[in-house]
Amino acid sequence: VRLEKLEKKISDASLGLEHFMREIGQVYEASAHHKKTDYFEKLRNNLPFCAAELLIAGFPLEIMDGNASQMPMIWLEAVFDALTQKLDNKRVYVVSVLGIQSSGKSTLLNTMFGFNFAVSSGRCTKGLFAQLISVDEHLAKDLGFDHILVLDTEGLKAPELGNQKRWHDNELATLVIAMGDVTIVNLMGENTSEIEDILQISVHAFL
Repeated sequence: VRLEKLEKKISDASLGLEHFMREIGQVYEASAHHKKTDYFEKLRNNLPFCAAELLIAGFPLEIMDGNASQMPMIWLEAVFDALTQKLDNKRVYVVSVLGIQSSGKSTLLNTMFGFNFAVSSGRCTKGLFAQLISVDEHLAKDLGFDHILVLDTEGLKAPELGNQKRWHDNELATLVIAMGDVTIVNLMGENTSEIEDILQISVHAFL
């Protein structure tokens, strides 16, 4: 119990790039309701391009706030519009991953794509993160796309969520499957019963 409290205390005290990006997103969305001035217009024009440049440079972009389970839609739309312009409308293939907590999703993506997603035995990923990689020109011709956008998600069946984990997992799984051109379902061991019911609900949402 003491160890769990210490882990929570460390987690609550952690500060990463995603926290700054959340604030920037909030500033961007708030500026839409502010009186139009040259300063705010310049701010609204520049912020999405800054985020898009970070994404192109290899930094992860937080799509969903794991603490509040909230997606800043206005901000994300602006960032991906800016990304489309930056990439000159090149083709992007979206790969998402889904799995039970501590099944090794982030480790799998790090191994496959050379990323540096945080890994641990507990709940290391909170929310939904996107990271962009470029495809070699020769491979791009054969594959039919120029970039891969990888979506790393928090694990399902997280004990930290308590009674809320059922609806949370169903919504998260549906979102992740909907966003990806292909979804990697990472299973730990041979027991698939824990994730079968979630996948059934997710698939039913698209029928």
